Amino acid sequence: MATILGQRFPIVTLKNKLTIVNYGSNHEYVFDTGEVLGKCSDEVCRATAMIPNHSARAQVIVTDIDNKLSIDIPQDSHDHWRGYVGQNHPAYADCKMWLDVFIDYKLSNAIIDDLNMIADMDIIDIILVPYLLMSELEPNSKDLKQYVLLKARTCKIKDRVDKVIHVDRFCGSDVTRYVDLAYERINVNGDEKVLV
Repeated sequence: MATILGQRFPIVTLKNKLTIVNYGSNHEYVFDTGEVLGKCSDEVCRATAMIPNHSARAQVIVTDIDNKLSIDIPQDSHDHWRGYVGQNHPAYADCKMWLDVFIDYKLSNAIIDDLNMIADMDIIDIILVPYLLMSELEPNSKDLKQYVLLKARTCKIKDRVDKVIHVDRFCGSDVTRYVDLAYERINVNGDEKVLV
């Protein structure tokens, strides 16, 4: 298996000539042509994990769903939120409840550095990233080179059961779409457009 950056990230050049790198996924990608992009090691996956910055709110059913109470839970109490509710709001300790976690991540400096280095490699056409990482590109775009935004994509699944992905279709985001607009393109009417 071919790799880059100190054997951390698997790469593959497909029969259609696209060269793709796996950035941080601990599973291999099987393309609809049978070609395979290897998985990252567990160690690499842990090292490329984003920084969690989640918030949470306990949802307490006092009598029924129409009589519900929301209680904000401090970040340092997420792991023992029921105890927090019982201690700070004892009247609700025996009610039905669950914890809503509002997902928020930040990219570490190491991730930003990795993505910038990979994007600078002319041989790499697509950097396959996890969906959550893709969603964090826009808030971090000032720290990322434009090539990251041109190359970062998530996989487009062809078959969810067999976990097969398309060899020639990938998913972008609003920020990757915006960056693409700066380049020559042909619209659905066949008109060439060049934006400066």
